[in-house]
Amino acid sequence: MDLRQVFEENLGSATLKRLWTSIYSPALPFTPQDFSIGALLPAVLYMFRWGQRRGKGNFRETFGRLRRDDSGKLSHSPPTIEDIAEKLSSRENWFQGFDSDTGKAILGDLLLTFCLENKNHALGRSEQVQRVFPTHYMASWIDLPDKVAHLRNVPEMITAILVNQEDGDFINVQNQSKGHFKTAAGFVENAMLRLFGRKMTIKGNIADLASDHFMEEGEDIGIDELLIIRMAQECRSAPQGAKGGDGAKTIPNQRPIAVKATEHFREDINVFIKAYGSTIPRQAFLKMLESCLCLNLTNIYLSTVHMLLSWEQTGMLPTRHEQTPVPLFVDCSSGNNKRLRALSEESMSEFMRRFERFAIVMMCLRILDDRVNVNRHFRNNLPSKAPDATDFINLLGSIYKGQHKNADSLLNDLDEKCYEIARFLSEQDTDTEAIDNEAMAVREILLQNGNPVTRLAEALCKIMSRDIQMSQYSKALNSCLMVDQSHGLAMRRKATRTIGGKQTKVDVQSIILSNTMLDFLVHRHLRKAAQGNAGRTISFSDFLRILKDRYGLYVAESPPGMSISEELLTLNKQLLERRLRDLGLLIGVNDAESMKLLRQRYRAKGD
Repeated sequence: MDLRQVFEENLGSATLKRLWTSIYSPALPFTPQDFSIGALLPAVLYMFRWGQRRGKGNFRETFGRLRRDDSGKLSHSPPTIEDIAEKLSSRENWFQGFDSDTGKAILGDLLLTFCLENKNHALGRSEQVQRVFPTHYMASWIDLPDKVAHLRNVPEMITAILVNQEDGDFINVQNQSKGHFKTAAGFVENAMLRLFGRKMTIKGNIADLASDHFMEEGEDIGIDELLIIRMAQECRSAPQGAKGGDGAKTIPNQRPIAVKATEHFREDINVFIKAYGSTIPRQAFLKMLESCLCLNLTNIYLSTVHMLLSWEQTGMLPTRHEQTPVPLFVDCSSGNNKRLRALSEESMSEFMRRFERFAIVMMCLRILDDRVNVNRHFRNNLPSKAPDATDFINLLGSIYKGQHKNADSLLNDLDEKCYEIARFLSEQDTDTEAIDNEAMAVREILLQNGNPVTRLAEALCKIMSRDIQMSQYSKALNSCLMVDQSHGLAMRRKATRTIGGKQTKVDVQSIILSNTMLDFLVHRHLRKAAQGNAGRTISFSDFLRILKDRYGLYVAESPPGMSISEELLTLNKQLLERRLRDLGLLIGVNDAESMKLLRQRYRAKGD
């Protein structure tokens, strides 16, 4: 029995199509799938410069080799490092002495070191290139990945967060009177374009995709930046805007409901790039910036999950002052101490158990959203969803809990839908074939006495494949955490667990603080968020408090619901202190906690 067809016949094909997804952008404004944090910034830079989403560019046609497919049609193959080095080495006005095989190999290695990454992180010069590093603004001229949709709308969310436009469904280039991240306004009025667009100016019409101009004369520029610039110049212009249906080019002005975590992200990235963007060497700066994105995207994602699980219980989202990060215990030994690693894995596993409910809550939101847009009691008086959907989701919560005066009509309609579908399944049982186990389980869910929204959501999640439900949410979480990556926030290993009386191998994760992450955190919080980003003094104990209160990272305290011995907490704290000293980020004249002070390894602008 095709259960999807059963629901389609009872709910309507258009309705089921809207529900049959893992996306609900008013709450979480990106597609829950895997993505690469390191590939986000070129797309963000493009949107800042042009005020639109990126479409197709000239990279493949410029550097790919012409080939004939099975039908005889000519097309360009995906470029490799060899292809790009061959093309660039032929430009003698840019590169001299690289025309030999050895020279091209050296040029290719420079590209792979500083500018580009192969598909699946592969080594070698003959693999397909998939990612460009944002060593310079001109990386935004290179359309990698070839489809911006592969970045899952995360660059659009970051742009909306940083622009911080107060109203409107889309980013409006004419409606940005303040802020440090204006769009389509050139290289001066946007802090990120000012930083990454070194030696760039605009010639001619600011909206002309070929108007960006690199000034060859003047100060020297690094080889990592110059290589990106030359690749982009070979492409001749920035990519076109995104093509598709109405609004394909426009940038959604949608921010996450986790308001406090979003504010922290905006503040962190603003302070960090303004204070250190021009003083930290570019390659080190990019690694720390990736850690900044990793930490804050994780905080936004987990805070959103935490808030929506609370919404399911109360029907109301926590207010800004009530919003707290998800508490997670950090293994400061980075997996070298088995006891600390096990505690961090336990903390993460406890969250993942609650995380399993997230798919059902998101389905509840989609069902309610779909119904209020057609119900005559609600459709003409709905709160705005953009840029902050808090009021709208709270309205859905009041209906979900039956607290709204007109909730009964909507809930009764959904209850009838549940019984109609269950009756249809029962009739199938009595007619021609025995009902299968999955259909029986779905029927039992629909006939329960609970909330009809929850019953319908659980039934839909039951019949949807895991690939478009929890596995997608988990992939998005792993991408945010940058699991097993050198600048990330989590490590993963295989462990044996007893499930249903049987031992099986499962993936378990522990939260860690990589050296790059520590570098970012210390340097960021040694600067004030106020105008000018002046320096300030922070003790080691202050640093631990910031980790806990701002990001939910527990080092010297037990997270709520866990009981950790003082011996292990002290050991964890000592390990972090030792690592900070080894990195040159902590000094102390004696053993007094107040005299253990953080210090920066890189000077800030103005120091």
